Amino acid sequence: MRDWIALNMTPGVGPRAAAKLLERFGSAEGVFAALRSELERLRLRAETVESLVLKDRHEEAARELERVRQIEGADVLILDDGTYPALLREIPDPPITLYVRGAWEASLDAPCVAIVGSRRCSTYGQNVALMLARDLASRGVTIISGLARGIDAAAHRGALEAGGRTVAVLGTGIDEVYPRDHRKLVAEILERGGALISQFPLGTPPVPENFPSHARLRRYPRTSRSQSAAS
Repeated sequence: MRDWIALNMTPGVGPRAAAKLLERFGSAEGVFAALRSELERLRLRAETVESLVLKDRHEEAARELERVRQIEGADVLILDDGTYPALLREIPDPPITLYVRGAWEASLDAPCVAIVGSRRCSTYGQNVALMLARDLASRGVTIISGLARGIDAAAHRGALEAGGRTVAVLGTGIDEVYPRDHRKLVAEILERGGALISQFPLGTPPVPENFPSHARLRRYPRTSRSQSAAS
């Protein structure tokens, strides 16, 4: 577990680099056992090779795992673990670690539909997203979205209104709530049997470069997109 978390924390190791490393060495443990010359042949950045050779993220990874386990209902899943969500394995270059909080297994065992769309949406768009999510959730479908303002928040709220489950895929760590005014929504998602999911370590702030990766995760089920009728 620690090796996988450390690999995910290594500078320069995003999903594509991780996929390349795992294809070559078989596991996170194999990556950290590799020779410098073997790593250099993969044309990784010099600082990435140095970090892997020195294993300089291992102590941080051990602390990270301890911190996760202090959060109620939180855990870290790793790619070679049988509990890792099967649907997520099917996307190109899936995240090698997945931070989860709440009833993620029950939520993802049900049929899932992602409803995502514009933050700056019309009232009509919000209403459509809410009604669609409410209707699907009332039929046992888990609604997956990204916790953003606009369509995403409406989708989460529609699922909750129906007494159903909803999963928020975050562009931050699972200990961060963004937008800040969605703290009550996050609390309700967890209280109602839903879950939070993130590929990012604890404490990761809402920086713009994280959101393209976050977007591909929230769309991994069969997707229904509800967008605003007007900008």
